[in-house]
Amino acid sequence: MPLDAITYRVRPGHEDRLGEIFSPHTFRRVDSPVIRDADGGTLGMLLGTGVFVRDDVLVRVIHHDGVPADRIAEHMSVQEGVHEAERALEPFLAEERDTTTPEGFREHFHRSLMTVLEQDSPDDRPAAGTVALRHPLRPGAGAELAAAGAPAPGPSLALSAEHPTIVRTALFLHSDTLVRVVQYDGHPYDVVRYLTERCWRADAERWLAPHLEESGPPADADAYLATVHERAMLSVSHMSVLGVG
Repeated sequence: MPLDAITYRVRPGHEDRLGEIFSPHTFRRVDSPVIRDADGGTLGMLLGTGVFVRDDVLVRVIHHDGVPADRIAEHMSVQEGVHEAERALEPFLAEERDTTTPEGFREHFHRSLMTVLEQDSPDDRPAAGTVALRHPLRPGAGAELAAAGAPAPGPSLALSAEHPTIVRTALFLHSDTLVRVVQYDGHPYDVVRYLTERCWRADAERWLAPHLEESGPPADADAYLATVHERAMLSVSHMSVLGVG
């Protein structure tokens, strides 16, 4: 089941406060994960969300069963918990926005929606957790990636029996923000092993190299692990329909 993501800029240095806003103990969950049409028919379901922050970038990852993004936006726009969080976020936003009405929220959602460059999400297994890495892009690279898109997916990044606890992965782009998301149902170290095997040894992200700030790929596995650590975003919230992750 697929992932989508939205992103927006925040004022750096307020990770603790952002974590409080999106905490499962503070954030009011949606009244129902089921998304319905005007006649009450079922269109799809929200399966989980995760919120990540690094420096001035916040990313919210949305796991769903394939329902279109405009329907997700419509469903979220009438949730009181969402509007409570929006009001609490106002002092920490780098850019003003008007999300006080459902219409305003939907407009913001679509402006913030990230483009999916890659995705492998073969089934509906719930995730125990999510890891997000922000790749630093050189100036102008975001526009280049948006225009070119991703190459045809290769087997090197696809999920496989070799990494059974990795349940889905995606690569998202919005302006100059590029984020790799990996969901797992085991241990976070499983993600590190998967990324080391696929993205470093199998060189699955070679096509990104010309767009990144770094001058070249990591020289060895230890250098790659250091890069992963540097790019990791702080997870401030993870919730699923099965409960808090």
